[in-house]
Amino acid sequence: MRIAERLRAPDGCPWDREQTHASLRPHLLEEAYEALGALDSGDPARLRDELGDLLFQIAIHAQLGREEGSFDANEVARRLNEKLIRRHPHVFAGKEIVGGDLLAQWEQIKRDEEGDGQQKSLLGGVPRELPALFAAERMLERAARVKIEPPRLDLPLDIDDQDFLGELLFDVVAAARDAGFDAETALRDANERFAAHVGRVEARATKDGRALESYAPDEMRRVWDETA
Repeated sequence: MRIAERLRAPDGCPWDREQTHASLRPHLLEEAYEALGALDSGDPARLRDELGDLLFQIAIHAQLGREEGSFDANEVARRLNEKLIRRHPHVFAGKEIVGGDLLAQWEQIKRDEEGDGQQKSLLGGVPRELPALFAAERMLERAARVKIEPPRLDLPLDIDDQDFLGELLFDVVAAARDAGFDAETALRDANERFAAHVGRVEARATKDGRALESYAPDEMRRVWDETA
């Protein structure tokens, strides 16, 4: 943090001094992807270095916040500590995991956290800026935590090999291209339809005065169909 402050000082680095939260956006994204590349490489030294580059992005954003008077690095860390403790009552408060379902408990705590005075949506934490395939995976993962399992196309496929899956996805993209469609946009639109449907399920649960986690799998399937 002292280095970030020094770089932003009047006699610091001209490049760092002219940066804003907005101008740093592509650099944050680039460093995150480079860290992912290092993670996939299996090279601990490379991962160490890329995590350092990512850490600097956090440091300089925190320094900008400090200069603006909105937040500083201590506030960033304090809020993170509070959130981690709050979301792990089974670790820090000695409480039993509700219903024995850790992921469901995690989602319930997240949605109970006060933001704008209302419960947060189940999918509200999935950034819409994510690549469509990544976003679809995260949405399905979160939905599964509360037993939301949307019906799927009845494809006669038994996918048990990652290479086969990759080729299948590649062929779908190629078929979309041949048909004049953009696969990324098509999947992003499907993600939005799925998110809207989940929103209707949440509204139904609110109307019924129930938590999403309280529905049994067969009940959730019925609610899903009724809110289509």
